[in-house]
Amino acid sequence: MTRIVLAFFAVLLTGLPMLAKAEPAKVTVGTYVNQITGVNLRESLVNVDFYIWFRWDDDSINPLETFELMNGKIESRTPTPVRKLGDVNYGQARVLAVLNQPWDVKNFPLDRQTIRLEIEDSDLTAEKIVYVPDTENSTVNPDMDIPGYVLDGSAASVKEHMYRTNYGDISLPKDHESVYSRYTQSIVLQRPDSIYYLKTFSTIFISSLVAFLAFMVKPVDLDPRFGLGIGALFAVVASYFVIASDLPRSSGFTLSDRVNLASMAMIFLSLMQSAVSLMIYERNTVKSLLLDRVSLIVFPIVYGLLCLWLTVT
Repeated sequence: MTRIVLAFFAVLLTGLPMLAKAEPAKVTVGTYVNQITGVNLRESLVNVDFYIWFRWDDDSINPLETFELMNGKIESRTPTPVRKLGDVNYGQARVLAVLNQPWDVKNFPLDRQTIRLEIEDSDLTAEKIVYVPDTENSTVNPDMDIPGYVLDGSAASVKEHMYRTNYGDISLPKDHESVYSRYTQSIVLQRPDSIYYLKTFSTIFISSLVAFLAFMVKPVDLDPRFGLGIGALFAVVASYFVIASDLPRSSGFTLSDRVNLASMAMIFLSLMQSAVSLMIYERNTVKSLLLDRVSLIVFPIVYGLLCLWLTVT
């Protein structure tokens, strides 16, 4: 009886390794961003030229052939032959890609953007392959020139990404969940200074100040008095459409929207002031001129403070 029991446990212990779940293959991933071009805020696109490399031990896989870009389209890839670095497989490729980039333009033209390279294996789930970020070597070209922006940091990371679908494979449950290991390199861009802000809004600011010069004209001189404000209003509206043509369609208000609307509102108030000043002028010339002098000081100050508040909030 004792021999039978011992034999049973021996068979059980022998079979345990077969029951143990196989560990996923670990693949070290890194990227080097060489160039970022074609920044298109309107179409939410950006072109990226980057190098990607993999290091792995398992000879049964080749992640260099099966990786894919999840947030864009690879236009071309130029791989190098896989070689051995000691006992480790090493493969590298140069990739030219177009990313679908969701730009954050709520603070345009003082915006701060994060471009992401999102890489997954096209075939093997996280049960079979797990990415490990090569954080030490993943970086960007320090000499990269991006018009209107400067580099403000880069970081590489890995996390699991879940897809709640069986991709039409009827052998799997309808609510089957597929989990893939995703490598991400984030590149942060920001505006270097306030020069771009002033260039973007220069027409709007100057037009608004020109509208306020109407307070120096006598109310009875209708053509120059009202002509300055109406002309400035049209200039601001035209500038608004020019700026909007470079930005993606958005349901929210961007900084440029707020500044434009504030400028149009102040110009409209200046036209109302001219109408009121004309009414007063017909009854009391002194009060009308006093109102104009006060408005000539108050309107620019209020407008400047309003634009400053809209910018910093």
